[in-house]
Amino acid sequence: KAIVGGVDHERSQFNRAVQSRRQPGSAFKPFVYYAAFASGRYTPDSVIGDTPVTYPDGYEYYSPKNYDGTFMGSIPIRRALEMSRNVPAVKLGQSVGISRIIEICRTLGIESPIDPVISLPLGAVDLTPMEMAGAYSTFASNGWHSDPTLIVQVTDSSGNLLLDNTPKPQLVLDPWATASLTSVLRGVIERGTATNAQIGRPAAGKTGTTDSQRDVWFVGYVPQLTTAVWIGNDDYTPMGRGATGGGYAAPVWRDFMTQALRDTPVENFRRPSEFIRP
Repeated sequence: KAIVGGVDHERSQFNRAVQSRRQPGSAFKPFVYYAAFASGRYTPDSVIGDTPVTYPDGYEYYSPKNYDGTFMGSIPIRRALEMSRNVPAVKLGQSVGISRIIEICRTLGIESPIDPVISLPLGAVDLTPMEMAGAYSTFASNGWHSDPTLIVQVTDSSGNLLLDNTPKPQLVLDPWATASLTSVLRGVIERGTATNAQIGRPAAGKTGTTDSQRDVWFVGYVPQLTTAVWIGNDDYTPMGRGATGGGYAAPVWRDFMTQALRDTPVENFRRPSEFIRP
């Protein structure tokens, strides 16, 4: 549909959509939750502890904290992702394995360097908006992945085909796990951190906010279209207290999707019950 890489092309030709690697914060969490569902050991209704935990990390210790500094105790996985709780995401990362999460990212077309750190589930990695949109689009299509394509075909004046980049989708994710993840990400918009992204039709997505307020994200989708929104400063200066993915990026996503889908029929996501659980 569109790529917007900056505010003013004459002032800067740097295309942030494809060239700028920034930390996605909690917008990375769906990769972790997909891994959990695909393992066959977790469902959206499984209970996980949003409780203090400490892990050895080299010569130091790592104790993840939630954005608001509180803990909610034992909660369903669904609620943990809807409210973007950090501690459950880190615990799931340790349960399924950081290497498995990285493997899934590669399957989804993410090529940026990824270090196997304990805090990876919280978005401790630099990715481009294009990588995020391409990865989430695989969730939107229930596990079918195609590499993002800018030019589909090129023909000459006689109609001869000179270039053919027609997408060739491949099933790379487990459909039940993908449908389960989508059902949870719908809740993020309906009653979680992204109520500002509601567009009057079934939609799923995830907010992302870095601790320093240097990067805020919202990446979301309907069955037919996926859009990633990143907001930040080129010099990495913070945007100020109160800058969040739900407050800043989600409304941008909502306004774009409302226009982009104006003539597109409403389509429902497939339910997990339609697939066999791994």
